[in-house]
Amino acid sequence: MWNGAAPSTVPGATSHVYKSASGRELRAHVLEPVNPTTNRPAILFFFGGGWRRGTVTQFLGQAKAAAEHGYVAVLADYRVACRDNTTVIAAVEDARDAYAWLRRESAELGVNPGRIVLAGGSAGGQLALVASLSAGSAVRPAALVLYNPAVDLFPLTSLTGLQQDEVAKISPSAMNVAVFPPMLILHGESDRIVHVDTVRTFCSKVSAAAGSCELHEYAGQGHGFFNRHTKDAQGLAPYDDTLVRTFAFLNALGMQPPISVSKRVE
Repeated sequence: MWNGAAPSTVPGATSHVYKSASGRELRAHVLEPVNPTTNRPAILFFFGGGWRRGTVTQFLGQAKAAAEHGYVAVLADYRVACRDNTTVIAAVEDARDAYAWLRRESAELGVNPGRIVLAGGSAGGQLALVASLSAGSAVRPAALVLYNPAVDLFPLTSLTGLQQDEVAKISPSAMNVAVFPPMLILHGESDRIVHVDTVRTFCSKVSAAAGSCELHEYAGQGHGFFNRHTKDAQGLAPYDDTLVRTFAFLNALGMQPPISVSKRVE
């Protein structure tokens, strides 16, 4: 897992400073689709790493795929312990600010602010969930796409370093799950870091509250499975399958870009 300095640029992206904190600039790296239209959907990705480490390029492949499908794809940096000596509290603040920045800049980026998707893996999944509730219902994202997300922070006190009352404020499991946007969760059944039972319980809670939670489990797959390209017995690689499921989920919500895209993003 990446422990070095955060990259200031990302291949194929334009980089924007969305805030400064803890003595450095935090950037949002934007990948544009080839389609030059406005009113486009967008996906904002948050990387994982236990709020301690990680790299903004973790979801670069997914961001390129999103741009190929006509989305404006954004990779958000945020503060982590190894670089900034911060806790999950700072990461939550940054995720909320990154989403607020994308909404503010939506006109400039040709994005429909009502068609923004938040996505993230592991700790980044928790950040996407919490950021989705950072403001009133009028500015919530249209959907969530979560990869092995940390939905219950109470068993993860060794990672967060927080007291129980602090955890209660930022653990998705302790929030009003009825107001979360429709979500897709992609999770490895053999994940030993974020156990699938926590996600099953969370998704059931969302569904019981009349929310929308679509969970797909991957047999034999562990943490970070979504970037694995090795094919299984059925000839499917987790990376490819999660992309197919992601865009099928978003298409079912009416998130398709206004004009189809025919040229691939290199």
